[in-house]
Amino acid sequence: MKRVRLHSRKACRQSWTAVRQQPLLLGFSLVSLGAHLLGWALFAAAEQVDSGVLAALLHLLGLALYAGSLLWMIEGFTQAGLSLAKGQAITWKALSPGACRHSGRLCLCLGALVAALAATGLITGLLWSLLLLARPAMSVVPALLGLIAAGAVILSQLFGPCLMVDTRLSTTSVFRQGVWLLEHHWAGLIELSGYLLVLLLLPLLAGLLAEALVEGLGIAATVVSLVVVLPLITTSVTGAYWQLRPELTNPASLKRSGR
Repeated sequence: MKRVRLHSRKACRQSWTAVRQQPLLLGFSLVSLGAHLLGWALFAAAEQVDSGVLAALLHLLGLALYAGSLLWMIEGFTQAGLSLAKGQAITWKALSPGACRHSGRLCLCLGALVAALAATGLITGLLWSLLLLARPAMSVVPALLGLIAAGAVILSQLFGPCLMVDTRLSTTSVFRQGVWLLEHHWAGLIELSGYLLVLLLLPLLAGLLAEALVEGLGIAATVVSLVVVLPLITTSVTGAYWQLRPELTNPASLKRSGR
């Protein structure tokens, strides 16, 4: 099969068009982000409660809402982005929490990413300790290599949620597909990640600027910016995934990942 090229800039332009033409994306972003922040607020409020039972209850409720809303946000945005890539209209019913059917698989996907990052950190720490004892002047090398390796792991799993929602691949197969993607499309993935990093920095910059202009306005500006930035990030990722989908879902690719 002919190799597909990843056009990151095209995916980014399409994300802006999608957000302009689909206001439901902003509505979903506002509701899911609000639920996510509410979970954090409940967890933090438990520290101000004198009753141990009530504090434990608030901790449990906050943690459940925080984790549940995160999974809902990831699956909802992914499903919406894939629907837009197919040329289908998105509806609130398809984005509602009751429509989430991949939460368990997404948990496994995120768990595999965390495990890979933990293993990378453990190996990096071990090498750093050994070089610190043997050759202190070279102790910075493992740290740099560890950062590069961690970045590579994150890049390789950028399309993990898309594969989980769009295919029936197992967690191991999704991870292998990600490694294959990094090997063959690393340049496009780096370009895409640079754009996503800029988007992630925009809410922080907006919050700092608003706080400098009007005291107390920084948090509100950051939240409002996040409502717009989150759909831009997710639709950029799903748009890029859709470009590579012919390679990822052809029989030879699925057979390779299943080995």
